[in-house]
Amino acid sequence: MSTSVNPQPSPDRYCDIVMKGGITSGVVYPPAVVELSKTYTFRNIGGTSAGAIAAAVTAAAEYGRQTGKDGFPKVVELPRWLGGTASNGRGSNLFFLFQPQAQTRSLFRVVIAGIGNKRAKMLRILLAVTVNFPLYALLGALPGLLLGYLAYTRFLVWWTVLSAALVFLIGIIGVSAWGLYRKLTTAVPRNGFGICSGFVNSKAGKPLSLTPWLSRLVNQLAGMAEQGPPLTFGHLWQQTKSDDERKINLQMLTTNLTHGRPYRLPFAENFFYFDPAEFRQFFPEEVVQWMETHPRETDNPDKYNPLRPFPAAKDLPVVVATRLSLSFPVLLSAIPLYAMDYGRKNPEEHPPDKCWFSDGGICSNFPVHFFDSALPRWPTFAINLRPFHPDYDTPVWMPDRNVGGITEWWTRFDQGSGSQQLFGFAGAILNAMQNWMDNSQTHLPGYRDRVAHVSLDDTKEGGLNLNMPPDVISALSERGREAGQMLAGRFTSPPDQLVLSWDNHRWVRYRSVLQLLQQMFNDIDDSFTNTMAGEQSYADLIRRNRGAAPNSYNWLNRRQQNFADAATQALLQLAQNWRTQGSTDDSATFGGDVPNPRPELRVRPPI
Repeated sequence: MSTSVNPQPSPDRYCDIVMKGGITSGVVYPPAVVELSKTYTFRNIGGTSAGAIAAAVTAAAEYGRQTGKDGFPKVVELPRWLGGTASNGRGSNLFFLFQPQAQTRSLFRVVIAGIGNKRAKMLRILLAVTVNFPLYALLGALPGLLLGYLAYTRFLVWWTVLSAALVFLIGIIGVSAWGLYRKLTTAVPRNGFGICSGFVNSKAGKPLSLTPWLSRLVNQLAGMAEQGPPLTFGHLWQQTKSDDERKINLQMLTTNLTHGRPYRLPFAENFFYFDPAEFRQFFPEEVVQWMETHPRETDNPDKYNPLRPFPAAKDLPVVVATRLSLSFPVLLSAIPLYAMDYGRKNPEEHPPDKCWFSDGGICSNFPVHFFDSALPRWPTFAINLRPFHPDYDTPVWMPDRNVGGITEWWTRFDQGSGSQQLFGFAGAILNAMQNWMDNSQTHLPGYRDRVAHVSLDDTKEGGLNLNMPPDVISALSERGREAGQMLAGRFTSPPDQLVLSWDNHRWVRYRSVLQLLQQMFNDIDDSFTNTMAGEQSYADLIRRNRGAAPNSYNWLNRRQQNFADAATQALLQLAQNWRTQGSTDDSATFGGDVPNPRPELRVRPPI
């Protein structure tokens, strides 16, 4: 695998990239983004969960390239390093990124026992529970040992020996499981509802845990001191006047479990606080010190000591946003922030309440909608991770025609034993809850032709397979390289040599969007021209005198009111013209043979 410096892409050939979550499946992404970097300059970069790590790495490498220190040659080497042997010689570097705390180490060993091949999985888990909770196992064994002793000394017959053996086994398993439950319900909540916090103070020569490794890697790729001040979003933006001039726009997704909704990172509306002492359990000292010395502007930053105002977007370290997005439930701890609860009677009398932020993939594991505009100026690529198709063993796939990728992806859970079907049913429910929006979005015209699908065998590849051997990691990285090559070639071939050209993509988006606008204009026209009895018309609402009801969101002045009235009338006239022209024939307007499935245009809250 070459590590030579990438050729500098055309300065006006931009692309966006969005990457899906999947814990260790993220080893697919480094070779993919390197292949894309040979053709494109990354303008917008997004991801969630493990995809957030890849997004941070890509943004840092792009920043390094734009500031004279190309980081992409180092990105090429990431899969090889992840599959390499850790400095303690007891596993891969990838495995040791997920280091548990001392109080959760026994739980981590049980989790590891359940990973991988399904054969004998339950037996492996039971043995791990017994071995890692020896006091409970011994306590559970006592009744069986006592019964065995009595059987040996008084009633030495086959049924007494069998009874003693059953009591012995059931006791060990049952009481060990009780110990597991107690540890799970005490140590995990105390550790931020996770087995691994992502941060362990490593001694010299010992493997780095996730957050220190990522913090140093991001700085290194950006051409900054590894343990110096962290790379921030302000570095990436390199802006001079407005947000539209951001050189590199990095965005991620996190889930605020306390508020029950996703938040986009960096926060658009920042009203959060953080506790430096708590953050030192999750992040290296240089990162926390930066945050302490760069609070967002407030009237009184010391008002809620020891809490500090969370940094403004431009001062937020990239590694902090990445870790907020990457908090796979139970495996990785959630991150606490604080905010005022203005729903209380007297909110100012209460200090900020704790909000728990967990994995962005809980709400959207594949935010392919990031960065999209109605009519794109440059492509937004995406990399999807999914199981192999039952009839095809294609490791990497992209549609090669307009209707490609339109079929549904099936989750077959009603096969195997009864327990497998039941757990499969539960998994299918979680999958639908988590991915329904992303799955629907990737079927849309103008979306599906720019998504590369990488297939994984979930029994041994990606996901929770923390201990993947080097050959598996190498195979996944090769699929990532192939996906990157497919994406890079998708819109760069001459239009007459490729059905799904860039012009074709733009044309599909245009046809789809204009049909949506036609439907929206028709709906607006209907609402304006058909006022219900007893209601003011929309025209009356626009033209009402200042002070007349309703009294909310009034016009700033008469000039604004006149503009609104004239603009609305022009819009209605356009809608009526379109409707008249197409009253008898869809071919007279934007109807007819439009790309399918037809999307919907709707108002939704920002994320």
